[in-house]
Amino acid sequence: MKHFMLLAAMSLCLAVIMPTSAQAGKKRDARVAYVLKNLRLKADVQAKFKPVLEAYLKELSDLKDPYKKLKDDLQDAIDANKLTAAQCDQLFEAKQKQEEKEPALNRKWYAKFKTVITAQQAYKAMKLSDDKLE
Repeated sequence: MKHFMLLAAMSLCLAVIMPTSAQAGKKRDARVAYVLKNLRLKADVQAKFKPVLEAYLKELSDLKDPYKKLKDDLQDAIDANKLTAAQCDQLFEAKQKQEEKEPALNRKWYAKFKTVITAQQAYKAMKLSDDKLE
């Protein structure tokens, strides 16, 4: 019983201190699986498309990370409704910067998707990539 409790405590500690990048990787893997499942591609096409999709989701995640990190850093102030004017400006500007870059990134990757899958599938893949999971 002691061993079980020790193992459970260690597992909990690892889950709590798991690096954010590992968590992001798991979420990205889930998103890749979701998109591929819903596209219903043939195995050979899926094998070619999967690395392209993974690269897109990685680049998209990297684009969104600065805003997410800032938001996480300020989460206590957000929850307490005690953001300063400067913090509000920081959050707003970070979000705007992210949103300004997203259309160009999406256009770039949509074109890359179409080199592997049809335009219809590429469009659907972009839409599926935006779906909320959970």
